[in-house]
Amino acid sequence: MADKKQNVEMTGYEKLKASVIRDCESGGDCRTFNPEGCDKSRCTCFHRYCDKFKWVVDRAKLYAQKTGLDWQDILSAWERDRSYWYMNFYQECNQPGFNEDDEIHIFETLEEAKKAFGSKGFRCPQCGKASEDPVLCNHCGWAMYGLVPSKGVYVFAKDRMSVFHIYKPVEWEQKEKKE
Repeated sequence: MADKKQNVEMTGYEKLKASVIRDCESGGDCRTFNPEGCDKSRCTCFHRYCDKFKWVVDRAKLYAQKTGLDWQDILSAWERDRSYWYMNFYQECNQPGFNEDDEIHIFETLEEAKKAFGSKGFRCPQCGKASEDPVLCNHCGWAMYGLVPSKGVYVFAKDRMSVFHIYKPVEWEQKEKKE
């Protein structure tokens, strides 16, 4: 019970670091945690736990730069939302970079984002019809989540410090045509 209480009080950085250290110490050729990434001169590990740790911290800092939020708060929110292994949770599809190919829209609140979506639905990239649901097409059953990446947009809500991958709102398509 004490471990669970202590885990709740940890920052996201501390929680992620503890998970990586536990994995580093559990086996393989490398048993030393390095927050700057895997040290290829000291170990020949194949798992790349330390590289993932550095990627996550760097990605949280990128989000902080783009949103004006504190990177440690962002990382804490991500860790609060994480319910499975960090090596699978932290990926480009879940925490996309701000690349040209990534359409990321930043909103102060999730409610503000929902208002911006409008009432015309969301364009399913599979069948092309407007779906009422932003991630599961009610016409063809195609889902935004899963192993096959789908074209859509990313929405970052500052109040949640979370990224949501959704079908593009139809209303946004119509605004783009006017521009």
